[in-house]
Amino acid sequence: MESLSVGLCHSKPKKSVATAIVPEDYICTQGDLALIDFIKEIPCEPRVEVVLIDDAFVERKSMECLFQPNAYLGDEVIDCYINLIKAQKHLKCRSGGRVHIENAFQFNFLKRDGDVDIKTEELYPIEDMTQICSAERRVLLYLDHDMVFIPINIRETQWYLAVIHARNMEIQVLDSLGTSQDRKDLTDSIKGLQRQIDMISQRKELKDHRWPDLQVASWPLREIDMGYAKQTDSSSCGLFLLNYIEYWTGDELSDSFTQDDMSHFRKKMAAILLSSELNKRRGCLLYKNDKEVDSGSPSDVEILENPTDSKKRKLLHVLDDNEVVYEDEEGPITQADLQKWFVDDWDKRTPVKVSNDGCTNDFLMVGLSTKDMPVTKAESIDVLCDYIMAIEDDTTLEMTWV
Repeated sequence: MESLSVGLCHSKPKKSVATAIVPEDYICTQGDLALIDFIKEIPCEPRVEVVLIDDAFVERKSMECLFQPNAYLGDEVIDCYINLIKAQKHLKCRSGGRVHIENAFQFNFLKRDGDVDIKTEELYPIEDMTQICSAERRVLLYLDHDMVFIPINIRETQWYLAVIHARNMEIQVLDSLGTSQDRKDLTDSIKGLQRQIDMISQRKELKDHRWPDLQVASWPLREIDMGYAKQTDSSSCGLFLLNYIEYWTGDELSDSFTQDDMSHFRKKMAAILLSSELNKRRGCLLYKNDKEVDSGSPSDVEILENPTDSKKRKLLHVLDDNEVVYEDEEGPITQADLQKWFVDDWDKRTPVKVSNDGCTNDFLMVGLSTKDMPVTKAESIDVLCDYIMAIEDDTTLEMTWV
């Protein structure tokens, strides 16, 4: 795959303000087609991760929507291409101001918070600071931008783009099917954002931001006439969505495109994702086995002994390796004991052999390299101890742990 990607050069996502995208930029070259044919030869099972761009990934099976002309685009490919757009610095600031582009699933959280039948304290319990801090980061991030682009997915039948345009104090709707009388999903998500803003403003003063008004739920919806950039089929909405995100300045599209361009772009997008220098799986595909996919855990697991009776176990303060961490009916357990059981003994196992590029078959099947772990041994032990002590259900503690 690496050799097939070498030499491939694409104009999309748009590389500069001065660059004009032309119809040829949507059409696959012979090199693109060769790369696509190579990927299509890979079976969908066992699962293979073929694209990893920032925090978004696409498995071989999920690429199929780009190979079938009438398929509906999934969240995975949408998010990966969005990350390519976000990597273009010139697209972060447009004539309408600073831009923040959301991922494909964020809409669901906003819509959930827009449900008036659910109280705010139920969504964000005061003891759940993780949820509250997450909402606070989102609100502050939005307020630091003039435009927020939110991909909207209507029951997996239609994609369109909502733009929170703070300078104009309006919500813009870019829909490749044209105007619609029903935007309940969008209005609910805006209500959800308003709830988050109100909640955070009660906790801290929101100042020094870029929005002239924080009552976003009162801003009008404005349907944008997309002119020739409309779909004439039943399945290209996701492709139109991505190009709206790429070209919308806040007032107009910087580049023009048609349904014919989108029909070509479907395959071209596959080549762009696969060959991108930002794709960490380029030339280094990640194979996953069934256990890893089903449980979300690496395949190289070790069965641990059942925890002791939780009623007879207590956590003590830890000052050094010889200090007792736990006490149970069998005696004290020290920090050094945990180090030996969970780290030292583990390290004696046959290590995974990783080549200089980190891409041997053994590595691919394991799907995990210790060099990728951001924590130290001591931190790993601390996390494990905290997790064990947080479990209050005896039935869970008596189960076999893996």
